Amino acid sequence: MEYVNASLTPLCSDNLNKFHGLMKFIREKDKEGEVLLLFRGEEQRNVKRRLFGVDSKFESGEMFQRAFYFGEKARHFSVDHSDGDRSALTDINDISDHTLEFIFERIANVINIPERRYHVLKNTSSKFREYFFEPSNRRDFLERVNGAHTSTDKLKVRDYYLYWLHTAGSPGIRLETHLVSTSIEKRIARYFSKVKKSTKDNFIFHYFIPKPFHLHAISPWLSDHHQLVVSDCGLPTYKSLGLYPNQKEVAVKGALFPHFILGVELVAEKKFVVNSHAQHIHEYQYEEISKSGFPIDQTDFAERIFNTGYIRWVQTDLNGNFNQTDV
Repeated sequence: MEYVNASLTPLCSDNLNKFHGLMKFIREKDKEGEVLLLFRGEEQRNVKRRLFGVDSKFESGEMFQRAFYFGEKARHFSVDHSDGDRSALTDINDISDHTLEFIFERIANVINIPERRYHVLKNTSSKFREYFFEPSNRRDFLERVNGAHTSTDKLKVRDYYLYWLHTAGSPGIRLETHLVSTSIEKRIARYFSKVKKSTKDNFIFHYFIPKPFHLHAISPWLSDHHQLVVSDCGLPTYKSLGLYPNQKEVAVKGALFPHFILGVELVAEKKFVVNSHAQHIHEYQYEEISKSGFPIDQTDFAERIFNTGYIRWVQTDLNGNFNQTDV
């Protein structure tokens, strides 16, 4: 594997040694359970569309510079041609009745669709299926979620079911999703990065999140934080790994923020593009980086995002709170 900068130029020995030192530290933190290393496979054309818009010309070097500045955001934040017609999941904190009804209906859709039947039967209980199969339970669902102790608890219930819909793919939720798919298994990311089974233009984002993990991602198999709230509401739960347990999916909320992107692996070229903000760090910064990510000056973020394919963006305080801003 050749380590390069955003312009695809090999790193100098000093920067390479610094990055290897950081990676050794992060891997040890991963083994200690202090951080979680994640991998996301993606096609170059999708990354390009989000970072430059549909018709913009670009160079590879500029694309990586943008990725390390804007990050990799969920589909909800990028160009969506049906956006004007949406009445559900219009905001990362949307817990309206429209959104809750939408979630109920999409779960029912996944349960009923033949293409998902095998996985639904294998990974959900009859209690779960019967509850969402019955249309008259929609009102009960709304009442139970709205009866949660706080709006934060309501949001946790919403996110718990969004994870399940997210793992279900298009029959569940796709364009509206607030989540970004990752896996703890690099081989899974490699599989999802393929373009028509080719490795020519596939990327793998190398990412990490600090603990407590439930503040940054939804993954019931890693933490029962969300599921406990759902159970308190008297609502049915599902197998914690979702519909596809082998994928070991961790759904990162909002975006892969650039502060936690270690780099982008170019599979076909056997190159690793190191995050520009990780090339000039020192050992004394490792601990803080493992908790808060790389320091990035984003003072002109609101101005620069107009030149991308994003129509909104998301911020987090790293304490589980997220805010959305429209472009």
